[in-house]
Amino acid sequence: MNPNLLKGKKVVGSEGYILGEFDGLYFDITTWKATAFYVGLSDEAIAELDFKKPFLSKIVIFLPTQLIKAVGDVITLVEPVRNLKNIAEKENQLISTKLEGKKMLGTNGYSIGEVEGLDVDTDNWQVTGLHVILTDEAATELGFKRPLVSKVVVKIPIYAISTVGNFITLDKAIESLKSLVECIKSCKS
Repeated sequence: MNPNLLKGKKVVGSEGYILGEFDGLYFDITTWKATAFYVGLSDEAIAELDFKKPFLSKIVIFLPTQLIKAVGDVITLVEPVRNLKNIAEKENQLISTKLEGKKMLGTNGYSIGEVEGLDVDTDNWQVTGLHVILTDEAATELGFKRPLVSKVVVKIPIYAISTVGNFITLDKAIESLKSLVECIKSCKS
C-alpha cells in the first residue's frame, strides 16, 4: 500500500476519540522498516493531551507503528488518546527520511527516474518498493511506450537499491531491471 493513500485519514484511539489525521511515515533506510508515523492532532486531542496549541500552525506528533491496530476507512490505535502523551513526547525526536523527489540512478550512472512514492506492507510495516516515474529513456530501455500526456510509473523492489543519499542508486544496470519492475501506471508495451 502506498502510504500517500493514508494521508488525511482519521486516526482514532481505541475508545473511539479522534486523535487527528495521518500525515506520513518514518522509516529506517537501513532496514526499510516503517517504525513510526506522523499524526496532525485535532483540537480536541491537543486539549486531551494537554499540549499548548501554537498560533496558526498544527501540532504533529510521532507514534510507533506498533500502536496501529487496523487500517481501513480510519486508522485505529490499540491505545486510547489519553494514554498517548508520554509515548508521543518520547517519539518526537525522529527526523524524517524523505525519498519523494529523489533521483534514481543505475549502476553506471544512468538516470532511471524520480521517486514518486513507496509501497509498505501494513501487516509488518516493511517498505517493499519505491514508485519511480521513469525518464523517457529508461521507459524505452525497459520496453514501455510513454503515453502522450502522462509518465510511466513502476515499482522497483527495495532489494535492488544499493545506497540512499542525495541520489538513490541501484545495484543493477537498467538492462537487469526488466524482470524486477512492476507497472504502477501508464505502462504500455
